[in-house]
Parts: sequence; structure tokens; C-alpha cells
Amino acid sequence: MDTKNEKEVWSLSLRLFHWLLATSFFISWWAIGQHIRVHILAGTVIAGLLLYRLIWGFLGEKHAKFSSFTPSFATIKEHLLGLIKLKARYDIGHTPIGSLMIYALLASLFILVISGLSLIALQMNVGPFYGLQTSYNTEVFIQSTHHRCFEVLQILVFIHLLGIAVESILQRSNLIKSMFTGKKTIKENINT
Repeated sequence: MDTKNEKEVWSLSLRLFHWLLATSFFISWWAIGQHIRVHILAGTVIAGLLLYRLIWGFLGEKHAKFSSFTPSFATIKEHLLGLIKLKARYDIGHTPIGSLMIYALLASLFILVISGLSLIALQMNVGPFYGLQTSYNTEVFIQSTHHRCFEVLQILVFIHLLGIAVESILQRSNLIKSMFTGKKTIKENINT
């Protein structure tokens, strides 16, 4: 019989990053079209958080390092087949599909931030890309990229939350609680 216990997985640093990023994203979302300064401020916080996460992905603790959640095609396939069969997969850190989601979220946020910083440089003449000049068509493309990327992120966030709910049920573990406490309920025979 498999036993379960709690293990410290997510450091305070990673949890603060996660919740600050989620909060900043939703504040930025809320401020669209109403409070441009708040939108820009939240976007700037996201930019700083992404820079921190990039550095921490190489220098951080074990489960924060990108090398700890680089799934193979085989583990992704195994995980997907397990989900179809409603079979739980137990990993100390991110599951293979969870790892893909993290990379998708980070890449989308990076594109969103770069396009947003480009827009404030073009339209308000401020920010790290101050002085950027492009054609009208390029500016329209950047604006479209920013908008489309935001739409993609809304879908990814929904899938992310759905995945957390499904994995929490299958694993009989409150994954949202673990992002507050840092401790994850795991079985003894887990995948590392």
C-alpha cells in the first residue's frame, strides 16, 4: 500500500513569484482600457518577475530550476495516457504536462511584456525601448501581437487552473494549498 506524506517542494521565493505574477497579471487585465498607468505598472512588475524567474530557473533551488522540469516525449505521452484513464501521476515537482504549461505561460508572458514595452515606447515615448521607431504597419503588428498574446494567456490560465483541479482530484492532494504552504502531499513511490 502506498503511503502519503507532506514534503517541502516550493520555496518561499518561488511561491511569492507565483502569487505576485498571478496578482499582477489579473491587475493588468482588470486595468485594460480603464487605467493605463495601472496596466503599465502591473506589466512592469511582470517584466521584473520574469527576469527574476529566468535567473532563478538556473540558480534557484532544485524544483525551481528549469533542468528539473524538462519532460521527454515519452513522459508527456505516459502522463497524457494516464490522464485519459483518470490515473494519477505523482511527481515531487511539476508533472510532464504541467512542465509544458509552465514553459507556455512563461513564453507567452515574455512576448506580452516585450510587445507591451514596445508599445509604450512607440505611443508614449517611455520605457526601456524609449526612442524605438517603426512604421505604422509594424506598430499595428506589435499591438495585434500584444492583444493576441493576451487572448492566448487567458486560455492558458484557464487550462492551467483546470489542470490543477484535475490533478488535485486524481492525486487526492490540494495543489493550490501547496502553492501557499510550499508543502505537497505525495505518495512514497513518486517520480522525481
